[in-house]
Amino acid sequence: MAGRVFRKGDRVAFVDEVGGGVVLDVPAPGKVKVRTDEGFVLVRSGKELVPYDPEHVKQAYRISDHQAGMVAANDVMEEKRQRRKGDSRPGKTPKRPEDNSVAEVDLHLHELVEDETRLSQGEKLKYQLAYFERALEGAIRDGKRKLIVIHGVGEGVLREEVRRILQYYDSVRFHDANMARYGSGATEVEILRH
Repeated sequence: MAGRVFRKGDRVAFVDEVGGGVVLDVPAPGKVKVRTDEGFVLVRSGKELVPYDPEHVKQAYRISDHQAGMVAANDVMEEKRQRRKGDSRPGKTPKRPEDNSVAEVDLHLHELVEDETRLSQGEKLKYQLAYFERALEGAIRDGKRKLIVIHGVGEGVLREEVRRILQYYDSVRFHDANMARYGSGATEVEILRH
């Protein structure tokens, strides 16, 4: 099968990435210079590009109301955290300076979603575990040396599920977090560097 022929001005999408852009030039056979929608200029193989089809994109990125709600809840939570960073806390002991090599993730549902009453027990746990995995992957990617997972005490279901997931990661060790600081409702994850 012959490769696609792209011309200057064609709208294209990337095969293995989100996004696309406009063809600026075809500098060599099989190579295409593209200005992305973000303004970057990249040279890619013609095999890495497809003609932009808005109908196909709509189908590929259709999300359910539940997914949209989860994204919105994450956005709201992030806004709250950003506001809290600048808060002064009158009458309270000032927070210790943050250790940039340690990340914390609080899996208490009221910290993650605005209205948890709409979720079933199974959905709540699934949401918390998905959030935990994103936080763990982010900590690994960002080069953190520790991740403190605040799961609470409760019946211990979330704690056990978090630890079950951690067993699948070769690059981590975990144990109970500092009792004086977190009580018995947190797990400390050490991220090992190879």
